[in-house]
Amino acid sequence: MTVCDFSSGRPDPATFPVGDLVAAASRRLTAEGPDLVLYPDPQGYPALRRLAVERFRQREGVDLDPDSFLLGTGSTQPLALLAEALTEPGDVVITEEFSYTGTLGILRRFGLTIEGVKIDEEGLCPEALDRALETLAMAGTPARFIYAIPTYQNPTGAILSLERRRAILELSRRHDVPLIEDNCYADLHFESEKPPASIRALPGADEVIYVASWSKILGPGARLGYVSAGPELLERLLDLKRDAGTSNLAAMIVAEYMEHHRESHTAVLCDVLRRKRDVLVAALGEELGDLCGWTVPLGGMFLWVRLPDEIDNAVLAKSAEQEGVLYHPGRNFHSGDRDIPYLRLAFGYPSDEEIVTGVRHLARAIRTAVPTVAGNA
Repeated sequence: MTVCDFSSGRPDPATFPVGDLVAAASRRLTAEGPDLVLYPDPQGYPALRRLAVERFRQREGVDLDPDSFLLGTGSTQPLALLAEALTEPGDVVITEEFSYTGTLGILRRFGLTIEGVKIDEEGLCPEALDRALETLAMAGTPARFIYAIPTYQNPTGAILSLERRRAILELSRRHDVPLIEDNCYADLHFESEKPPASIRALPGADEVIYVASWSKILGPGARLGYVSAGPELLERLLDLKRDAGTSNLAAMIVAEYMEHHRESHTAVLCDVLRRKRDVLVAALGEELGDLCGWTVPLGGMFLWVRLPDEIDNAVLAKSAEQEGVLYHPGRNFHSGDRDIPYLRLAFGYPSDEEIVTGVRHLARAIRTAVPTVAGNA
């Protein structure tokens, strides 16, 4: 029996706007339903692409061209298309040392070598990135692209400072290596001071490849994400995207809903996520404050827990399963696929009560898996 599911980034089911989506579907299908007998626009439903532009303009203060956008199945499909378009098997690509497990899986599936670059509590370290780019170039294996999550980084929750964002953009330009910015979590903001501007919004960032999603503010089941890129790369992506187009039915409904409710819905979602983060942090302090460490995230959906170095992760996995707690171990996010003393807790989906109970059960599992603690029990 599952006591608490901390495993994946999903919003609280109670925040899913069923009634408003039903109304949105009725309005848009009444107006445009017959158009569904046609194949979608190759770049995706135009109204949803325009809303992606408006979303970026309102948050970043910068206008992008709707014709630079390509809709896809979540953000995963655009990332897979980018990997295929920009690389050949055996090429080297750069990610943060800890990165989104979905992207790491895509890169490995395409036979790419992943060079993980140091990340600290402030995100990707520009000095380490510079060294990696220089070393790879001197070895004759230059990086084909840099993939980074600057805002509410998955899994660590780190926020890259404006200074570091500018430095990383400059390194990308100086070394002539494309930069993919994954900005899926930027709207999930909990505090009064907003995060720095997207890298794509900085001066001189026209070549930055921008990836985002509607899933994180609505639900992964919507399966709608997008990429914005220059015309040449966009043509390559369109040539590789052989699925006859992203669902216009889903895009119509989401576009109609987001046109009227995006800001109010996001505000409600952020309030719920903030509360759940606080419940999780309080429970961790109560149960594991003497044994583990973590940084309180200022946004996003994840909390990255530092376990004792001596922990036996195999024992932890078995004990957590017996305790009914689901989570992602640190290894799933490590660029080098190494066993590391971390785990990620996604706090959006479980209820407050499940979070408290889940942490209590997880604490028992962790203490069982630390030899010095278990030996003193």
